[in-house]
Amino acid sequence: MNMFKMFKDLFPRQELLMLVNEISYFHRIQGSEGVEEAADYIYRFVKELGVFNVELHTYEYFRSYGNLKPLTGWWVKDAVLRMVKPYEKLLHSFSNSRTLVVAHSPGGEVRAKVVNVGLGDRAKHYEGVDVEGKAVLVSGNTFLAYREACRRGASLVLLYRDDIPEDAVPYLSLFLRPEDISWAKALALSISRRTAYEIIRHISYGDEVVVEASVKAGFRGDPKIKVVTARLGDVGTEVHLLAHYCHPGGTVNDNVSGTVALLGLSKVLSRAVNDGRLPQPKKHDLVIMWCPEYYGSVAYLTSRPVDNVVFAINLDMIGEKQDVTGSTLGYVRPPPRLFHPYEAIVYYELRNALSNSSTFSSPKKLISYRFDVTPYEVGSDHDIYIVNEVPAVMINQWPDTYYHTDLDSIDKFDPEITTLISSAVGSSTYKILINKLDKNLITSYVFEYLGSETSWVSDDVRTYRLHYLHKMLRSRLIKYLSDDLGLEGLNISYDGLTNDEGSIKYLYRGPPDIIRLKDVMVSLGEEDLNYLETILRGRKYLRTVIQVLIPLLLKEPKTIDEFRLEVIGELGVDVEYEVLKRLVSMLVRLNYLARVGT
Repeated sequence: MNMFKMFKDLFPRQELLMLVNEISYFHRIQGSEGVEEAADYIYRFVKELGVFNVELHTYEYFRSYGNLKPLTGWWVKDAVLRMVKPYEKLLHSFSNSRTLVVAHSPGGEVRAKVVNVGLGDRAKHYEGVDVEGKAVLVSGNTFLAYREACRRGASLVLLYRDDIPEDAVPYLSLFLRPEDISWAKALALSISRRTAYEIIRHISYGDEVVVEASVKAGFRGDPKIKVVTARLGDVGTEVHLLAHYCHPGGTVNDNVSGTVALLGLSKVLSRAVNDGRLPQPKKHDLVIMWCPEYYGSVAYLTSRPVDNVVFAINLDMIGEKQDVTGSTLGYVRPPPRLFHPYEAIVYYELRNALSNSSTFSSPKKLISYRFDVTPYEVGSDHDIYIVNEVPAVMINQWPDTYYHTDLDSIDKFDPEITTLISSAVGSSTYKILINKLDKNLITSYVFEYLGSETSWVSDDVRTYRLHYLHKMLRSRLIKYLSDDLGLEGLNISYDGLTNDEGSIKYLYRGPPDIIRLKDVMVSLGEEDLNYLETILRGRKYLRTVIQVLIPLLLKEPKTIDEFRLEVIGELGVDVEYEVLKRLVSMLVRLNYLARVGT
């Protein structure tokens, strides 16, 4: 049986668009009523399919999970922003842009003069400027700028981004803790770049710009984190498919696309199992999970043992029309130390699903979409599996021109690529569940892995990384297959890289969770904060180092040089000793790391 063809033929394409409309209607901000209503909708849909053991797991936003801090509850009903001077004009409305109200903004009504303070996220931006009772226009870090403005008595904070289309209203969030409510008094609204530049232009002409804002929003008690799981099988070990369903109403690719992909896949599985086309799982159980991003996955995985979870696939932003959004479909591997042979099954099934274009005279089909393989990177719920040492891949489209804006709308959604990805994920996962593995395919993947992961790295680290990958993949193959698939015969030697640092070692002292940059940034002094923001702008991969590789690799004490060598092996880049030393020192001061030794 051609399992992929069966999944594709049964996939409910027409219903996919209906599901996108239904779920994107909910304003799915964490801590809000809308995100809970979306979970209830998903639960009812899957429950009606009949074949799954469906559960609705409920957790509290008001408590901590892992490194996640408590989150306040919030609601929003409407908002309007108008300019009244130098002339009257409707600037934005909630009915047209659900992203207008910054997530967790207080409600109220304000009429205020606008003051442009540039980035607005440092005390120096306010020197000599009186913003008390005024509206401040800022483009810096959302939370930091809001906090600085509130400290100085601003009544309204208008935030915009310079890196998005000029008419897009960005999705920005404060994600306030319950204790933040006492000082968070200013209204917070997102505005388009066009609106921001219009205001800046008037101010530069010497015009007084006055705006009126009306926000019907507030804080609510007892917000719930709702995680929906659908289980198939009764073996004991589990393979997880997951997607987060949160984010603003009206937005689609992030991540209604992944959410509906799993709903469509659930319907296919229900039909195929019920009519006997697919057997019950015999190697692992299937658990399909829908959750609020991070809050749901952390709460779920910390509330139960994870030793029985053998592999996970995260679908996040998969449905983009690539010619519109400018995106490329990425297959994001786990770190090499968490390599799993199941990666090969998913990878080749996905690659073949996307290969629909004929060549001039070859029997091989060409990939019909932009597609690439990416070494591990931080950014979605697969991270929580990784820090718990569960192998997890992410399928994701990036970059997306309309990411986190109100223009991430249904016209950018491609049901065809969503169907192909979903069918490939379904067929490859089911092969794993019934233990239908092809060792030759896994062998091909391993050698392709070694080639692709060393082809792009610098000459200085290529030989070392090849040696590192060879060692890691061989040990993982022996663990899972009791066979190194011929890797023993490869004689890979290297001269070694320096490892001459002293005896001080560092140990991660936190729970099995990622380190969140927001929590780090709000706790740093200005000098360290400036340094961190500067290096992250130039080297985004340091986010992965800070947020995941430090909690993952420093579970055992290591010197900075030992850590540096493992970062080269895992990530393929050589981060300078002095950079790592400064980052580690920051995290020691914030109690994420402890010094061990002298």
